[in-house]
Amino acid sequence: MAEEEEPGELRRFLLDAYPVRGHWVQLGEAWPAMRAYRDYPAVVQTLLGEAATAAVLLAATLKFDGQLTLQLSGNGRMRLLVAQCGRDFEVRAVAHHDLERNEFVPFDELIGDGRLVVTLDSQPGGARYQGVVQLEGRGLAECLEKYFAESEQLPTRLLLYADAGRAAGLLLQKLPAASEGGEAEAARAEQVWEELQAGLEGLQTEVLSEGTVEEAIHEVFGPHDCRLFEGDEVRFGCRCNVQRVGEVLRSLGEHDARELLQEQGAITVTCEFCARPYRFDAIDVERLFAPAEAVTPGTGAIN
Repeated sequence: MAEEEEPGELRRFLLDAYPVRGHWVQLGEAWPAMRAYRDYPAVVQTLLGEAATAAVLLAATLKFDGQLTLQLSGNGRMRLLVAQCGRDFEVRAVAHHDLERNEFVPFDELIGDGRLVVTLDSQPGGARYQGVVQLEGRGLAECLEKYFAESEQLPTRLLLYADAGRAAGLLLQKLPAASEGGEAEAARAEQVWEELQAGLEGLQTEVLSEGTVEEAIHEVFGPHDCRLFEGDEVRFGCRCNVQRVGEVLRSLGEHDARELLQEQGAITVTCEFCARPYRFDAIDVERLFAPAEAVTPGTGAIN
């Protein structure tokens, strides 16, 4: 019997004596779930996993009721990558590219001349915030560190990892220090921040992707006391469903839908985001265009 995937988990932590906070995440079963209907080249898959991980970490730093969207776009071999995370840490991601299955290109060629856009959408009727930076760096983590430096003015370090089976990440942020601390305390806080960055750089990927949050924190924080908070579950969540896809078919009009049905025998609609196929046969199409009072409950079919 195949080993079951563990649920994803997000944990928050604070350094007790110094103004540093952080977030740790392992996507768990959310990572293979978001690729269930897609087969990406390894280089695209890695960046997609890093972006999905980063979207969760960025959402965790905020207090808002809405959705965070992380978007990479450029003139390279991967034209667009979008990762989204809601307040309840449901995450989804998709990438559009022109690479062959086993083709590899470095990060700068994959993205080309591009930009990173972080968008925060509050619940319907709420405010929207958008931050934009040029994609400059050796990888996504460096680009996001630049985003925090320019848009949030918060010194931030990230470690992101993804392979075919796992996706994980760790974020550290240096918070503004209390003004009454004095020069000596400020200097010590800066020294500790340097130590933590070195610890993050030395963190083994096996500990990040397969170990516990306690093991990762021990590797990074060493002797410094750290307060670890209760976790949040991270899940895959795409907004597509049979009802939404049915509305798309209705928008085509009854005449066009029936023509498609006659030509193909059934209508299959694929979600542009997660690539999940929805199949509508003659009975399903009949239900879609039947008068409201004549409709009987139907489930629709999913391949």
